[in-house]
Amino acid sequence: MSPASRESFWSAAGSLFTVLATRVRKSLDGRRSARRLRLSETLSLGEKRFLAVVQFQQQEFLVGGTGSSIALLAKLNGPEAPEKHQDAQHVGV
Repeated sequence: MSPASRESFWSAAGSLFTVLATRVRKSLDGRRSARRLRLSETLSLGEKRFLAVVQFQQQEFLVGGTGSSIALLAKLNGPEAPEKHQDAQHVGV
């Protein structure tokens, strides 16, 4: 095996080890803490627009977004009718 091939082999092996170590660490980190924020469902509306249901702890929220902003549309309370959000809160991105 030439020195160049050995160097290439060890470089590839090092990269593979780094990827595997990163995945193992992320897997262990995920088990340590429960996520409080979760994306339940999304619906693309085309042209960089979407609707999404986001869960935070025990609450659900309907949000809408575009390529440059996001707005809270309603707080969802399970099977009940959604609570209307009077003035949508826009956040520029």
